[in-house]
Amino acid sequence: MKAIILCAGYATRMLSLTVNQPKQLLSIKGKPILSYIIEKLEKIDEIDKVYVVSNNKFYLNFTWWLSQNQNHYSKEIEIVNEGSNVVRDQLGVIYNIILTIKENEIDDDILVIFGDNMFSFDLRDFLNFFYDKYTSCLGCYELKNINGARKFGVVEIDAENNILSIEEKPEEPKSNLIVTGVYLIKKDDIPKLMDFYEESKEHKDLNASHSMTHFFIWLKKIQQIYAFKFQGEWQDIGTLEDYEKVK
Repeated sequence: MKAIILCAGYATRMLSLTVNQPKQLLSIKGKPILSYIIEKLEKIDEIDKVYVVSNNKFYLNFTWWLSQNQNHYSKEIEIVNEGSNVVRDQLGVIYNIILTIKENEIDDDILVIFGDNMFSFDLRDFLNFFYDKYTSCLGCYELKNINGARKFGVVEIDAENNILSIEEKPEEPKSNLIVTGVYLIKKDDIPKLMDFYEESKEHKDLNASHSMTHFFIWLKKIQQIYAFKFQGEWQDIGTLEDYEKVK
């Protein structure tokens, strides 16, 4: 299994802190956000390599971080440069995943994590769920307030964790179960991810081609997929307020 951590965003809602450094290298209690995620991955024996996807603007920031930290970790870590220098040149998170797969000839199951996730739960539980179902799965989290779900992908499931519906940032959420930015993609579904991306480009649907939630909406039409509910604490860091809250 390979892990891909997506860190190529520009954090435009946090520009007072992210003009000269990426959000994922902001410090929480003396340690970068990214380091907390790597420590979670260190506990997963099946993962034999970790890819961190950066934009070109912050590529040297990440390579410096790696030069200072690789010796602290047992897993090999590689920084992937997706090439953009400004937001308008970006081709989206799905492109970044496909770029990483193609450049490194990955033929394996993939754990994808957005690099601005902070969480207390153990990823092993998610992997065990994935191995039991052995199909691509969404990592989800139950919010206390359903109104907060409007900012996220929202999922409905049945008693067996089958996904019944997925909506991206709905005005009227059908549940308080949201997509966290943690995904497991089965090796056999990698060609489908590529097919989805090409279809989105052909129809000039940039929202879809930039969104993992849209990929899972598409995938649900052709096969059964499942949602795993994480237990513990979780917070995405999208704003200065989120960052101060986590700190």
